[in-house]
Amino acid sequence: MINQARAGQGLPPLTLSAGLNKSASAHTSVMSSGCGLSHQCPGEPALGDRETAAGVSWSAAGENIGDGGPVSDTNAAIASMAVGLTNSMLAEQPPDDGHRRNILSTDYHHIGISVFRDSGGTVWMTQDFSD
Repeated sequence: MINQARAGQGLPPLTLSAGLNKSASAHTSVMSSGCGLSHQCPGEPALGDRETAAGVSWSAAGENIGDGGPVSDTNAAIASMAVGLTNSMLAEQPPDDGHRRNILSTDYHHIGISVFRDSGGTVWMTQDFSD
């Protein structure tokens, strides 16, 4: 869906990165463990440091986060929430369109995505980007 949106703007697709998947997953875990929806939780390194620690070499880094629910504990419900969160990001309008700008940025060539449903049914999502 992200690459379809990019193609619609004449942009090349983003490539999945194992390192970015790792940094996104670690951040999703921290958020869902009690920090809540935040780009930097107490005691957590900054985004760039998290990406570097996950083995990512970068000169441009970005992050989108979202949460929603509760949803049932099925792959379809979790995926639907993740798609809905991403659609909401893509529908943002200036000047409040930071998530959309990350997705459509020409600065980024790689992405990592983490989606997790906690025991209460909340779906947490992190999208990490790098050049």
